[in-house]
Amino acid sequence: MIGPHGESEIFSGRQIYQVDQKLEDLMSEVLQIPLSTITDDLSMKSLDVWDSLKHMEVIVSLEEKFDIQLTFDEIVKMQSVREIRSVLRAKGAAG
Repeated sequence: MIGPHGESEIFSGRQIYQVDQKLEDLMSEVLQIPLSTITDDLSMKSLDVWDSLKHMEVIVSLEEKFDIQLTFDEIVKMQSVREIRSVLRAKGAAG
């Protein structure tokens, strides 16, 4: 079944929570910002430190941590935490 944002709904709430926690930890570490500032609305436009170089660091870290391969279109799309979550869910990233 596909959710309202195009993501697969085959995961349990616990699995989604684990993916979300991993993502938030990764973003905090790579961007060197407090965990409490990681929200769905956080984006490249709203955070000066999240420039194109940091974006590629985020991408490489996501691919390693979640054992996934991202396409060019996915990389370009993922300019906010909300979009990153959406792509991870669509790819079936595990927690």
